[in-house]
Amino acid sequence: MPIELAMVRPPRCVLVNVTSGESMECLFNPTQLTEKVQVNWSRLAVPGLSHQVLQFQSTANRSLAGVEFYLDRFFAAEQPGEPDIMEFRSFIRALTVPPSGTEGVVDTAPPRTLFIWPEVITVETVVTDVEFQYRQVAIDGRVLVYAATVTFEEILDVRVTSEELREEV
Repeated sequence: MPIELAMVRPPRCVLVNVTSGESMECLFNPTQLTEKVQVNWSRLAVPGLSHQVLQFQSTANRSLAGVEFYLDRFFAAEQPGEPDIMEFRSFIRALTVPPSGTEGVVDTAPPRTLFIWPEVITVETVVTDVEFQYRQVAIDGRVLVYAATVTFEEILDVRVTSEELREEV
């Protein structure tokens, strides 16, 4: 039984380009994930009052800051289909610019990204920041190991209520 469990591949994080439908499975799940939500309050100073009055303004978009994706050419070579780690880089970079043929302010934006980490989080986002750190390079110049650090910000088209968030699993 323990051998069978070792052969079962755990669910992996998947990124989906919502515009094109193209998806990219991560070789490794990120080792950690920071989910942040900021609540914005207007601070009203009332003359003679000992404190500021806080008036709710809005809730900022949820963000997943500094999500690190680790890519290793040696590990990829052992996986089914032997994925090219540089395809992941191209996929991420394509999420930072508008697709071709778009017109108008609404359409001329980078595509939305569906961030799916099974049993952890599923959220529709946009990429707000990307950094690539090349950690190991071969003598011939090929990248062997790199990390892509990406910040995602949730994008919502509807109003969300506290009751709806309590129902999320």
